[in-house]
Amino acid sequence: MSDTELRDKTTRRTLWKGEQDAGVEHSRLPGFPSGSLELIQGGCVLSTSRPGSSSVTAARDAGRTGFSKWSWAVGLTTLFYSGMAMWRPSFWTDEAATISAVRRTITDLYALLANIDAVHGAYYTLMLGWTGLFGFSEVSLRLPSLIAVSCAAVLFFELGRKVVGTSYGLVATALLILLPRTQYVATDARSYALTLLGAVAATYLLVSIRERPAAAKWCGYALVGFFTVSLSFYCVLLVFAHALTVVLDSRLRQEWRRLLASSAGWVAPALFIGGIASQQQFQISWIREVGPAFPYEFFFLQFFADGYFILGGDIIPTPTPGENWSMTALAVVLWIAAFVSAIAIRRHFLLRLAIPWLLLPPAVVIGGSLLTGGDYYLPRYLTFVLPSMALLAAAPVLALSGPSNLRAPYRRPLICVAVAAVFLVCMPSYLGQRTQFGRDPQDDFRFVARAVEELGRPGDSFVIDYSNDLMFQAYPASFSNLADPTLGITAVQWKRIFNQRFDVASSAERIRKYPVVILIEKTNESKLSVALQELGYSPRESHRGPSTTVTKFIHE
Repeated sequence: MSDTELRDKTTRRTLWKGEQDAGVEHSRLPGFPSGSLELIQGGCVLSTSRPGSSSVTAARDAGRTGFSKWSWAVGLTTLFYSGMAMWRPSFWTDEAATISAVRRTITDLYALLANIDAVHGAYYTLMLGWTGLFGFSEVSLRLPSLIAVSCAAVLFFELGRKVVGTSYGLVATALLILLPRTQYVATDARSYALTLLGAVAATYLLVSIRERPAAAKWCGYALVGFFTVSLSFYCVLLVFAHALTVVLDSRLRQEWRRLLASSAGWVAPALFIGGIASQQQFQISWIREVGPAFPYEFFFLQFFADGYFILGGDIIPTPTPGENWSMTALAVVLWIAAFVSAIAIRRHFLLRLAIPWLLLPPAVVIGGSLLTGGDYYLPRYLTFVLPSMALLAAAPVLALSGPSNLRAPYRRPLICVAVAAVFLVCMPSYLGQRTQFGRDPQDDFRFVARAVEELGRPGDSFVIDYSNDLMFQAYPASFSNLADPTLGITAVQWKRIFNQRFDVASSAERIRKYPVVILIEKTNESKLSVALQELGYSPRESHRGPSTTVTKFIHE
């Protein structure tokens, strides 16, 4: 044996002994020859069968403190990939609600929250300050979500690197960022991307505590929990998932008292928001009860699509072309990968971290809905569980590179091919989300705004039903030169998201003051059109969108 081989052998034995002393579990994954030695640190194969292999480097990476040189690349790549064409989709219903809520003073905002949307109070407060600085464009409203997902990607990479190694962190992060629901929340002016960041940050702190316990880290954990739960009441379930991880893991179990103390930072905002929101349950009355479709919603929509729910056997809203194919292929591949991982690494920390995160929050929400007859489950409400799927699916992706004695030059290309295949499968969903009607074809708000600008002239008026008022809230500048004869009291005065509006008959005298009326009405409806014709108006020019028709009426 040469001096170099002897030195490498001694190094590998030292690494192995050091990991045993640190309490790292070891096992062999199926499909690897018995002649090779696989070190699983936190649940990922790190082969030591070949001297000088990159797997030894991965073992050294795991558990290091400080951020890697890869972190900047991960963050910037996520920012670029997720931010591409983020301005193309029209604002939709929920984003219009955000605009309406934050286009008012702080006093008026909290008057609104006393009546509705208390669960979004922290997010609206944040966006009130943000829009005061950067305005209300699509890019401006969605940029906080994009930044949040990019920061989450950096922390998630460091989480994977800390638990396993650099290669694992890169693969897991790639899977997380490619998930269609991750891409959806990254370009959505709602709080879900921020909850994703909070969940990753809290889990990163938990893993850091496992390595080196410190009171300051537990304080940080409580603080992260406070802000995350303030953004979404559902995120309180993450601390219970972490509690299960603490109970199951021998190295964390001794920290249970500190976890109990820091959980106050999670539970306090949940109790406060829950108390107010319990008086506002009419807001979620539109969500259908959990029924026979919920397994499909969890196994497919939760991670691999951006739909709301299943209604009458159809995904709502209607998926963009190719999105169903993306969803099905991703679900089959990644659930199988997660299942293989759960079996192969069943004795290791990675499983104890990911499985409670993946299963406990949905089980509580879905189970609670079934027991109470409530309607509390909507896939996007549990966006914060997405990273757990990526954690589980990443280990088998690394194993796809083949036996551990495969020459190193071929291992990395094969891993890249596997990730690239996932990337290609995601493309129909990714591209569909970045079309004008990629959010929901029913919410063709920008089309309506442009049609109003084209058909209307200063001094004309417009008529819109109260149920469609969020179109006005989304793009108010397009209506600014037109009179509004059906307006009752404004959303601010009414302490609601949309304006109060009267019907055409009640507003007849005010409408007759204007010879030209721009009517905005759902294409499958005609009530307002008929009412205007009864007042002596005739339709002239119209623009028809996916769900809404904008028509110019002239009084004869």
